[in-house]
Amino acid sequence: MIALLGCHPAATQTTSGNLRWSRDEKHIALLRNDTVLWQLNINPAEDKPYLHPLRTPSGQDLTLERPDDHPWHRGLWFSWKTINDVNYWEEDVKAGVSEGRSLIRKVRSELNDDFSAKIVVDITYRDRKGPTIRESRTLHISPATQSRGYTITWNHSFTALKDVLLDLEKPAKHGGVQWGGYAGLSFRGAATLRQPLFRASNGWSSSEDTTGYGEKATWMDMTAYTGEGQTLPAGITIFDHPGNPRYPSPWYIWYAAGEHLFFTPSLLFDGPLSMKKGEKLNLNYQTFIHDGKPSIEQIEQMSAVFGRY
Repeated sequence: MIALLGCHPAATQTTSGNLRWSRDEKHIALLRNDTVLWQLNINPAEDKPYLHPLRTPSGQDLTLERPDDHPWHRGLWFSWKTINDVNYWEEDVKAGVSEGRSLIRKVRSELNDDFSAKIVVDITYRDRKGPTIRESRTLHISPATQSRGYTITWNHSFTALKDVLLDLEKPAKHGGVQWGGYAGLSFRGAATLRQPLFRASNGWSSSEDTTGYGEKATWMDMTAYTGEGQTLPAGITIFDHPGNPRYPSPWYIWYAAGEHLFFTPSLLFDGPLSMKKGEKLNLNYQTFIHDGKPSIEQIEQMSAVFGRY
């Protein structure tokens, strides 16, 4: 059992107005009436904390959880692909966990009256031989009460418990397989999202089917149509931080109209990363969950502010 601090098991804390907190040993969530705006799933039996449902302030669905084609895709989540050649990404369908485990050890939460939150999750990565990496992950979630959207800031602090090699399948751009190149902070879009438009800080934009991509950018936005009749634009922007190694990151996209919608800033796209025992790795990202289609100027301004974070 994980230690969940800042709340009582099976407890739901209700606050003023039509917003309320809900939290227990398996989830922390913000609800408007009976609709979940965001939910962090922390079930220790499943490993890998992840956000689903994830909705815009107006209630538009953005994420897909465990689809049949890739049941290890979990809405909005972070996962390495391989550590020392052990798979931490794909999962045994029956067991629901990977060969390499991402064990949730402790969760601490501060759920504030303005509906912002700070959540710290301690994770131990381990294979059959024992622990490989320790992580302290902090999520800062801004109030989901602003009409344009809210942010989730991800601070990852990794410590190698032995010499490790972080790697993934070599992408086609570097002579590997067409589908290679993904790992890290990842988004799997809801099946209800239609006509997604990808835009990146490097000036690239596309609505075409894409597998791979692999170009560098400081941010990438995906805005699609949702809601009844698919007439309401909504989406997510992911920001890379200038303090991250190999900044700006290459981006991996896996999109086919009507089938799947996935993208990630891929730290390992251009090659593996080694860590010596005791070495630390810090990664910082921000996600902007938005209604409407933000302008390039708005996104650039947010990127600049995050870059000073």
